[in-house]
Amino acid sequence: MLQIAIIVGSTRQHRLADRVAQWVERAARDMEGWHVTVLDLKDMQLPLYHDETLPAAMHGTYANEKVAAWSHAINKAEAFLILSPEYNHSVPAPLKNALDWLYPEWADKPAGIIGYSSSPIGGARAIEHLRTILGTLGVATVKTALTIGRAQDVISEDGVCKDDTLNSVLRTEFDQVDAWGKAFSCLHTEK
Repeated sequence: MLQIAIIVGSTRQHRLADRVAQWVERAARDMEGWHVTVLDLKDMQLPLYHDETLPAAMHGTYANEKVAAWSHAINKAEAFLILSPEYNHSVPAPLKNALDWLYPEWADKPAGIIGYSSSPIGGARAIEHLRTILGTLGVATVKTALTIGRAQDVISEDGVCKDDTLNSVLRTEFDQVDAWGKAFSCLHTEK
């Protein structure tokens, strides 16, 4: 079973993330051979990164219990689906903070990115920023990245998306994460 972590990158109240996450989780659980865990940053309540030691030098040991739990969850995952809204043409601060807290836990794992917004842009600029950030952390992002513009209009409050194109692109992205996850998993097994 491929261990997939869905990271919900928004923590604000009345967020579109809830409907997007429900849709993505439901679809991910339908993937054969996937064990899906949802990591909602709203629930994680990570402190603002302020440690004297760089995450690369912490060797997976964290004094803060919430950060230690976050580290364990990310370490356990073999691949990621990262859900990100777009704030001021970039990623939300809680998501960037969560990424910054860790370093070795991210390395050599694939990720798919799903960007969304209430505007027509659909998180495209946040996706591009995430590609750069994740690449620096050693995460390989798959080619397909889903952008969902006007998410409030295309995904219902109970997480149903009736847009066939969005459902098809999501499946394409899942297939890429699956293939890369299996390939990367084999590399980790050989070490």
